[in-house]
Amino acid sequence: MTLVTPRVRRCARSGIRRGVYETPAKGAKIDLPMKQQPYILVVNGTKVRRPVFVLGAPHSGVNLIAQALRRTPGFHLGSITPGVLNAVYAIARRPSLAEENASGTATLLRDAFAEAWQLTPLTCPRCPTKRVPARKAAEPCRHAREVTRFGDASPDLLYCAKALSTAFEDAVFVQIIRDGRDVTADMLSDDHSLTWFRPSLANLDHELPNPFFGIETESERADYQGLSTAAKCAMRWRGAVRLSAQLHGVLDPRQLMTLRYEDLAGGEVEAAERLREFTGTRVSAKDLVRSKSPDIGSWRSRLTTEQCSDVKSVARVELSRLGYL
Repeated sequence: MTLVTPRVRRCARSGIRRGVYETPAKGAKIDLPMKQQPYILVVNGTKVRRPVFVLGAPHSGVNLIAQALRRTPGFHLGSITPGVLNAVYAIARRPSLAEENASGTATLLRDAFAEAWQLTPLTCPRCPTKRVPARKAAEPCRHAREVTRFGDASPDLLYCAKALSTAFEDAVFVQIIRDGRDVTADMLSDDHSLTWFRPSLANLDHELPNPFFGIETESERADYQGLSTAAKCAMRWRGAVRLSAQLHGVLDPRQLMTLRYEDLAGGEVEAAERLREFTGTRVSAKDLVRSKSPDIGSWRSRLTTEQCSDVKSVARVELSRLGYL
């Protein structure tokens, strides 16, 4: 068996340092490690420490928390890029991939986020939009040196949160919960959310349970195509809040913080203080103030009686457990 020792190599083009391996000198004495060496990730010259991931069910308020973090000095909160999206959806649609190959999945996620977190003249939101010479297009921009913390935010991250905690052992997670009836009402008016229910995309043969669609039993899978769209939205919300509950049993309490969407309206100062204490970033309460109505309880005027009945039939237990019924 050939033993290897880790070293780190910098990619001159991207500024990312990745773990690679080289064969030791012949006859060298090597102590066998008890566990896998930690992975050190450096992006644009900055070591990635305690990345922050914001997650929750669709339309639960992830964007609101992301907005506040994104405005924090020194914090670079990416928006889902195609590379990250492909990795996240691969795990979301087939959770067993992460369980069968935890190391490979961790590497996939680290590499995807390493690329997404690069700040170049073409990717930096603060750089002026103008033509850049090709030789400078992939170099770190002038704002890159100001970044000290990294993170990402998307409802879809919830489906790979466990894999993310393996890929980034010091990561912290902020999850947000919202009334499933309001979530359903928003999903019904969102073309992107409804796209997932098309027969061509809702392939249910790969995995059971399927947290992405909220399907857990053979009976639910058999009945799924006959459900109303409102019921399918409620199943996605139900699957998301069940995953959120499971995270409390997987992650250290110091890694997981839960906010309730309804508590943010009028409670911006308290929420900002909690976020500052938990993430170590200077979150401002004013950045948590919504520019429009939070639509708390708007489901009463947006859902029909039949749609309300469908939501309750699917998610009554979760709505009750969370205090919404």
